[in-house]
Amino acid sequence: MEQGRATFLMAENYLKDSGSLNALDKWFVLKHRAELNERVKTNCVHISLNFETNEQISSNKMQEIARDYMERIGFAAQPYLVYRHKDAAHPHLHIVSTNIKADGSRISLHNLGRDASEKARQAIELKYGLVKAEGRGRDEELMASPLSDLKKIEYGRDETKKSITQIVNAVVQKYNYSTLAELNAILGRFNIYADRGHERSGMFSKNGLLYRVIDQEGNKLGVPLKASKIAGRHTLLSLEKRFAKNKVRRKILASSLKQRIDEVLKSTSSLNEFESRLSDQKIEILYRKGKGGQVYGLTYIDHASRSIFNGSELGKIYSAKALLDHFSVKESIGYLPGIQSNIGELSSSHLTRGEEKSIDYLQPPSATNYLDLLFGKVDDNQPPVPGRRKRRKKRRQQEHQINL
Repeated sequence: MEQGRATFLMAENYLKDSGSLNALDKWFVLKHRAELNERVKTNCVHISLNFETNEQISSNKMQEIARDYMERIGFAAQPYLVYRHKDAAHPHLHIVSTNIKADGSRISLHNLGRDASEKARQAIELKYGLVKAEGRGRDEELMASPLSDLKKIEYGRDETKKSITQIVNAVVQKYNYSTLAELNAILGRFNIYADRGHERSGMFSKNGLLYRVIDQEGNKLGVPLKASKIAGRHTLLSLEKRFAKNKVRRKILASSLKQRIDEVLKSTSSLNEFESRLSDQKIEILYRKGKGGQVYGLTYIDHASRSIFNGSELGKIYSAKALLDHFSVKESIGYLPGIQSNIGELSSSHLTRGEEKSIDYLQPPSATNYLDLLFGKVDDNQPPVPGRRKRRKKRRQQEHQINL
């Protein structure tokens, strides 16, 4: 509301009128009601009602729909707040309430969305002449959009569900990947992230999957969509079947990609030039970095063959460390035409015969007698090197005597 992206519509079952409530008043009533039953772990309810992008719905109509909806799901007597949100292309509202009644008992939330909410949605669509959500554009959404038509999601401007559905369907069906991380590498180019949740979360243990909108830094935005709720139903189970199916063609695709990388690598002298030349061949490099910004891996996205590979999967010489080491060596000594690149390795075997003799900085330094001095093989004309062990022993004896 402070940013002008939301509007407070109304408060129901509060002691004051909606216009007289301040932020503390709104919070206090819900907090007081929740404290009537401290044994209940889940005592807050958040509901989002979303409408078709092209529908023109006034704030008054939204208030009427919110009251109707809350009555149909059994929350008519509960205190609740209604807000109109303007962070997406489609009109929608948010309702915040509690399931703790005035007598301390609770309203069961088990299957509330599947049973009461679904029936309420269908009835409200008919009553108010709204565009039906069920089956809307399903056949069109199931058909993946051409990749050339896809663009990054702009949160707050694009309709979230429709955009996620189009992009996920296109990428899942048309790219070759073998892990969720590889799939996320290409989804991230469109500001989408397939999220399994924390390893200790219930969603992770039950193999759940959410699709989220993210920004350029990877921060999660808005409300996520369950994989089972979007057209195409690209759940984790469905994706794992694709992982296995995609592996059949991985060797052929990897061989082609490595050959093209090798050709570029032979004729480039800097990392920037290497990346630019690969980009011309529709090969994109993504660096995976830790919290401190240190690169720990890289991913190759081949848009020409529509395949995604981690560098380590292609081979050790295509890994992030080998690639960075290779170009750091070239940049420190200068690039020499005729040196055959083997990523991170440089020896005289890389030079042609003519070049091997002409490069003076590869020649060994002038001979020294350091080893002779070390092992006591000293020229008779030179004064003997005093023994260091004897001096240390004598010093220790002196110190010992002083201490006594």
